[in-house]
Amino acid sequence: MTNQVSAQVDEGRAATRGWLRNRQDGRLKAGWRILAFLAIFYTIALPLIFGLRALLEFSKSSPLVIVLVAAAATPSVYIARRWIDRKTFASLGLQTSKRSALDTVFGFALSGLMAASVFLAMWALGYIDDVQFAAINVSSAGLLLGPLLVMALVGFWEELVFRGYILQNMAEGMGMKTAVLISCVLYGLVHSANPNAGLLSTAIIVLFGYLRIYGYLSTGQLWLSIGMHTGWNFFQATVFGFAASGHAEAWTLVTHESSAADWLSGGEFGPEASVLTVPVVLVALVVMRAWSRRGRPRPDRARAAGATGD
Repeated sequence: MTNQVSAQVDEGRAATRGWLRNRQDGRLKAGWRILAFLAIFYTIALPLIFGLRALLEFSKSSPLVIVLVAAAATPSVYIARRWIDRKTFASLGLQTSKRSALDTVFGFALSGLMAASVFLAMWALGYIDDVQFAAINVSSAGLLLGPLLVMALVGFWEELVFRGYILQNMAEGMGMKTAVLISCVLYGLVHSANPNAGLLSTAIIVLFGYLRIYGYLSTGQLWLSIGMHTGWNFFQATVFGFAASGHAEAWTLVTHESSAADWLSGGEFGPEASVLTVPVVLVALVVMRAWSRRGRPRPDRARAAGATGD
């Protein structure tokens, strides 16, 4: 009887390990790891944000919210990566080197060219008018610095979470191709809740999701995507005066008025709701491909994702 009970216990443990943990290494399966990360993140973020909002009485649109989200996301990813994934934080694609600095700067500059291309195309085609430029001086430089820091935080924490932790764990569980597809759709759906979002903006955000993922796939690191994410938000909003995913800046270097249909000008959502942005993104993908192949071996995608087939 004792042997029978013992055998039943062993069978139960084996079955539990099958749906909860990997048989090979004993780690939680990828889906459970993502759920555990989200639980950690909300456990840190919600008390932090709502507690400080009650204490300091700032609005939900305040830049301080972004700072707090980044402050919650970074340790949440670190904890989950270190003690749940049993891997290093840097293995997400955060190794630092001269190349990582170059990737970040190049991504930032490329996004500046993207935003400038969209702005100049809309201006030339008459989709925006009444264009005015603020004076460039010490005061305006100071006004640019604050938003730049906020955009850098957004770029870092969104890439860390979406293309870092979530995408790479999804890839371990279901393969990279399926993970990329689901991640892109998820990214679009998350932004569909933004002000002035619509079907077109959601579809184009899905394309931007792939743009961000490609930065990781082509280099094996997150730095190119972080630079591009930061640059795109900063240049389209603070510099060229568009809304950034439905959110408008209080001060911008360039101001203008929309004079075309929203599907052309982007309307109050911004360039991510304009069809003119699509070819710009496609050209950017080609440029990223060329950049990632210069002086760098093609990354082993399975190794970069840490794929174990769990």
